[in-house]
Amino acid sequence: MHVTIDNMFAFLILLLILVTFMGYIVPSAYLSFTTVKEHQLEEVAQAIMDKVLLSPGIPEDWGDILRVENSSQLSAFGLQKAGGEPYELDMDKVLRIINTGGEQLPETVQIDPWTIARLLGIEKKYGLSIRIVPALNMSAKPLSYYDLKGGVTVPSVIKVTVKTPEGRPAISANVTGIYVLMIIQKEGGEDVCYVDYVDRTSVANVDGCATIDFTDFLEDAKTRVGNLQRSFSAAIIYADYYGIRAVNSSLLGETDVLQGSTVDDYLIVRFPEGGAYIPGARHLRNQTALANPPYYVYLSKLLNETNGESGMVVNRGAKDYRVYRVSNTIDEDVAFIMMPVKYLGRYYVVNFRRPPSTIICQMGMAGGNIKTSVLRRMVRIGSFHYVFEVRVWRWGE
Repeated sequence: MHVTIDNMFAFLILLLILVTFMGYIVPSAYLSFTTVKEHQLEEVAQAIMDKVLLSPGIPEDWGDILRVENSSQLSAFGLQKAGGEPYELDMDKVLRIINTGGEQLPETVQIDPWTIARLLGIEKKYGLSIRIVPALNMSAKPLSYYDLKGGVTVPSVIKVTVKTPEGRPAISANVTGIYVLMIIQKEGGEDVCYVDYVDRTSVANVDGCATIDFTDFLEDAKTRVGNLQRSFSAAIIYADYYGIRAVNSSLLGETDVLQGSTVDDYLIVRFPEGGAYIPGARHLRNQTALANPPYYVYLSKLLNETNGESGMVVNRGAKDYRVYRVSNTIDEDVAFIMMPVKYLGRYYVVNFRRPPSTIICQMGMAGGNIKTSVLRRMVRIGSFHYVFEVRVWRWGE
């Protein structure tokens, strides 16, 4: 009897030791295994970032639509500008990966996320999201309006807010606002469009805000207004914060706006009705305005590349798009393009942002408690700085 009790007591002590041992060792081993997996995921994210930012891809000039018409002709992916500095990206390459909203390109032009994943060697293994935003967060808000003619008002005083990537006020940032005014009026029974612009500079206060007054510019423009049919206005904001240069642009509370896309020297517009042709859509008298911050805007003539068909590579298989080609090369620092059109009897302005304020290229979703690795780095496109973010996760989690 005593022997049996002693044996049971010894067994219980042994069991307690084993439970205690497992309580320490198993969580420790699991934590170590999880740490290794997370570290591996971070290494994958770093490898992807280096590949995308430090390689131009093959062919090196694949952003040229006449060089690489579609994704099947791209054998390696990278956004670096051919012959450029490290972390200097190619504007046309960046524009070809956008896959969000009204700024999306026709399928024949866009390099889709699945092609990018395949070329990076992560297809069916990892989810991927690429996000590119201006290094400074900027916005413009009208504070007061000016009567241009007959109750047609346009913004005259604009409040600009500039913040750092961390969301803090960009105190003492040098701010330049370019105001673009587009006026459509009747002259001899014909629609004629005039474009005028001005730049004003200011310094951001302790709240990161600057107020810019364009009233004198509008008073002068009013003297040239005749039989006014429609007006459109836009603000292009440029800021320099201790060497970090960023730009953002927007139409100022306008309606009758169409969103357009650009690649190379092509302007691509998708009209609402769709169909095999674009009824009644025409450009107004070659008055397309291209804004090149911080100081000037220039006009360009257009060539209508659609010709009633979809034969151009840019428009192949996408008959509800109309394609225009700018007669001169679009400089990589052009941040905003506005083009007037008359469509089914109404005046519209087509808004092209180069690049948009937020560029997203994403494959799949990382929802729930899926572990992700996120890396960020400042890059440059033309003369302006952006924050490049890559997010990676495993499909199996």
